[in-house]
Amino acid sequence: MTKVMAESVKQAAPALVISEVGQNGSDNIVINNKRAPFDNPTVRRAVNLAMDRHAFVQGVRHGGAVVGAAMMPKPFGIWGLPEADLRNLPGYRSSVVDKAEAKRLLASAGYGPSKPLRVELVTRTIPIYLDVGSFVADQLHQVGVEASLKQMDTAAWFPALARRDYQLGANLTAGGFDDPDAYFFENYKCGASRNYTDYCNEETDKLIDLQSQELDRGKRLKLVWEIQRRLEAEVARPMLSWRKEYFAQWPYVKGLVAHNSLYNYGRMQDVWLDK
Repeated sequence: MTKVMAESVKQAAPALVISEVGQNGSDNIVINNKRAPFDNPTVRRAVNLAMDRHAFVQGVRHGGAVVGAAMMPKPFGIWGLPEADLRNLPGYRSSVVDKAEAKRLLASAGYGPSKPLRVELVTRTIPIYLDVGSFVADQLHQVGVEASLKQMDTAAWFPALARRDYQLGANLTAGGFDDPDAYFFENYKCGASRNYTDYCNEETDKLIDLQSQELDRGKRLKLVWEIQRRLEAEVARPMLSWRKEYFAQWPYVKGLVAHNSLYNYGRMQDVWLDK
């Protein structure tokens, strides 16, 4: 459940035990790197800078998420960038500072009050997606970008992403387990089918291969951090938050362990009832 749902359920049935875990799912923006105007890296950086991540976590996810880069941050994940690193990255600093820079970048790309940038923002016709889309459209409006929000049924959404038939998208991504291989190869490798933004950097590809082969965990972690810094600098896929998940169970349900992935819950072989 979401945090709001869990709070409602707990209020209705105080005896319930609520477990908070990381969902290993992110809210993010997919930007078509090969389609105008986002083939211009300056415009992509402006979109990234326009997003107030902390406002998203509080206003859209009601505190039921955390800010992070390309991997889920601690305490819910083990590979995310440290908080000190995040605070110094464009888009994760002060919203006032970042939005001012976004306006400056748009102006340098030829857009402004007399010539606003107009784009189509697509998302799925599902509430949790529409919440992201509405927020992104509002944040873009604050820096002078006019984004029309187009809703797509699920049957049309994924084929459109696969064909790269979009400009800008409000998206959700989730993985089965918290490991860089599960995310980097699928979402950021050159030519990967689910690399919906068509981001491609051969040097980053080499680092992705290198971290996968590294047996020393400390060395691998440093490589993973370096990859995330690169992905942020190149606006591969702007991340808004990593969602938390809330599980409710009666106290007499024993052995039911909440995992940090929405795909890895419900293993009942060790569950028993003390009633």
